[in-house]
Amino acid sequence: MKIPDNRGNRRASSAWFWLLTAPGVVVACLLAGRNVFAVFAIYHLGFCLLLPAAFNLLRRGFSFSDHLAFLGLTGPGTLRGILSGLGLGVVLACGTILAFRWFGEIFLADQNVPAVLSDWGVGKGNIPLLFWFMFLINGPAEELYWRGFVHSEMSGRQPRSVAILLIAACYASYHGVTVFLLVGDLSIALIFLAAILAAGLGWGWLREKTGSVWPALLGHAGAAAAYMVVARPLMGM
Repeated sequence: MKIPDNRGNRRASSAWFWLLTAPGVVVACLLAGRNVFAVFAIYHLGFCLLLPAAFNLLRRGFSFSDHLAFLGLTGPGTLRGILSGLGLGVVLACGTILAFRWFGEIFLADQNVPAVLSDWGVGKGNIPLLFWFMFLINGPAEELYWRGFVHSEMSGRQPRSVAILLIAACYASYHGVTVFLLVGDLSIALIFLAAILAAGLGWGWLREKTGSVWPALLGHAGAAAAYMVVARPLMGM
């Protein structure tokens, strides 16, 4: 009797796990746990960095260099990726600053954000910790997960354009929810959702074209750094 091969189904289930569980973790930490630092610990450090490493190193038996290559940190396109990423980071940082200069009255008008952050465990004493974590770690950790690990995980399982769209949509989903919870304005949340979806599509395309995660990682880092600087008044800093 022929034993059915379920490896394809297992791979598909694994891909959906990585796509859907991470956004669910962020939303659950904010809605149920009401704690930003739980998001940092469980999502950024756990899901984005440690879990993919454990999966590749322990379950797949990868070497550490194999894992870095799987994430797109090393390989033939690395130098080109770093150089293009540095340029993209500068462009996105400048674009973010200009966007807030032009539309800051809309984005920075809501004074409830400090109160919401306080409800999420971010008092005045630990706002600097939130600032520096978002400034230095948020962007790189997310890109190593979405455009690094998940992109490679879905490689060959879906048409490339479909995979990039799915990853960008899942990545953007919890950002839209987070912005809505922060500002309480659906129109602003939808603007951010559209912008983040567009960024995710662009970073996914660059990941595919260059074979490197560096353009997405450095581009995201530049945009996030600029955003946190211009949003300091919104955080009460």
